[in-house]
Amino acid sequence: MKKTEIIFIRHGETEWNSQQRMQGHSNSDLSSVGQAQIQALGQWMKNVPFDHIYSSDSLRAKQTAEAITQFSGHELKIDLRLREKNLGVFEGLTSEEARERHPEVFSLFKTAGSKYVIDEGESTQQLQDRALEIVDEIRIKHLEERVLLVTHGGFIRVVMKHSLGLSLETPTRFLIRNTGVFRLVWEDKWIVSQMGGVSHLE
Repeated sequence: MKKTEIIFIRHGETEWNSQQRMQGHSNSDLSSVGQAQIQALGQWMKNVPFDHIYSSDSLRAKQTAEAITQFSGHELKIDLRLREKNLGVFEGLTSEEARERHPEVFSLFKTAGSKYVIDEGESTQQLQDRALEIVDEIRIKHLEERVLLVTHGGFIRVVMKHSLGLSLETPTRFLIRNTGVFRLVWEDKWIVSQMGGVSHLE
């Protein structure tokens, strides 16, 4: 029997990624490296059959998804729940800038755990709640189909931790590179079948 599968793809590198700035819901243009990454991804995905593709509404995710759909011809579905964690007052800042401008908030951000809500933003727990909501919805809606979700590093991190049985407080010990590919297969529960594949970049 064909199994339900979700493939998660992180967007290509942005200018802010290269400058180590926090993005969240804010937009930053793809860097020249990011443009090359999504072109390589689009070419590689020509050989990966799938049934549906969804993307975050963030520009960096949409451009990455469009690098795939230009060859596949699939209709791109946009879902705001695929957005990155809302980083509130930190968006556009480096860690050093965030520490200088918002010292108390930054300290809590680093120490208060997954339920801490950033000023004007959201908590890691809130991110995971909305991520698991759409993942479960897609599992029910697209039974025995393969679905692509073009999304963000934070989103992928919380879904993978949940699928691996790790708490949100557990340090992340896996890489989520730009255009990295992660796969879940449904077998009465989500089974991780790929973590961070970037063979298209090699």
